[in-house]
Amino acid sequence: MVSGDQSRSTAPATPEEAFCPADIMLVRTWLHNRSLHTARAYRADVAEFARFTGKPMAEVQLADLQEWHDSMSSASDATRRRRMSAVKSVLTHGAKLGFLQHDAGAAFRLERGRDSLNERILSRPQTLAMLAAEKDPRRHALLALLYGTGLRLSEACGLRWRDMTRRQSGGIATIFGKGGKTRHVQVSASLWKEIMAVKVDGGPDAPVIPGHDGGPLHVRAAHRVVKRAAKRAGLPDDASAHWLRHAFASHQLDAGQPVHWVQAQLGHSSLATTTRYSHANPDAVGADLLA
Repeated sequence: MVSGDQSRSTAPATPEEAFCPADIMLVRTWLHNRSLHTARAYRADVAEFARFTGKPMAEVQLADLQEWHDSMSSASDATRRRRMSAVKSVLTHGAKLGFLQHDAGAAFRLERGRDSLNERILSRPQTLAMLAAEKDPRRHALLALLYGTGLRLSEACGLRWRDMTRRQSGGIATIFGKGGKTRHVQVSASLWKEIMAVKVDGGPDAPVIPGHDGGPLHVRAAHRVVKRAAKRAGLPDDASAHWLRHAFASHQLDAGQPVHWVQAQLGHSSLATTTRYSHANPDAVGADLLA
């Protein structure tokens, strides 16, 4: 229903328990004003490093980062880069604020990984097959929202009706996204009709995509919906909600949507990030991917 690497020592009950008292304050200031999803992921990465070294951040040396990096040989390149980037970031933050006497991560050179984005972009037939196989209206609406707008999973789950504005054709969703940035995302007429069909509460704080009980849809539950839909469509095991975001970007550009429009829709701070998907015809108009 819809609703709500191996370390040197035994993992503590919570990520924060991996830190000494001084490091708890350091990590809290580092994560201040980040989104809940981002903060959770970054805290877990830094806690994993703290468990591995068994040291407070003030005692960390370059050799510790190198050893941890080498210990993650079984992890994917993307996972290893993400973890190392998180640790380098907190060390830099600590040094700038005077929490740490030196930045041990400054000398660690993070390798540029192979760009495998093309492996995570679904074709139109694959994407439509994923949606067609989902018969539950709420679950289908979730998949349609992710593909039809390019929202991140956490953004879709956090969307409330107070964030939605009706327009003559479709509407606008106001998204409070990554990095505390606000953007306005176009919602096509067909998608607006679909999400209206699963609306269970007329209040402004009601979720746009409700859970089975009418309450907010939890990110973990939404993740399971996407994984099950991908499996039914015969997609790779690592297919995720972010693959629908990639598909949105690629298919809109293929349909001739201007690259700056796609950039704004996705909330990319850099145009270079958007142009990784393809090159768009600047004179073309957008497409209703769900029509």
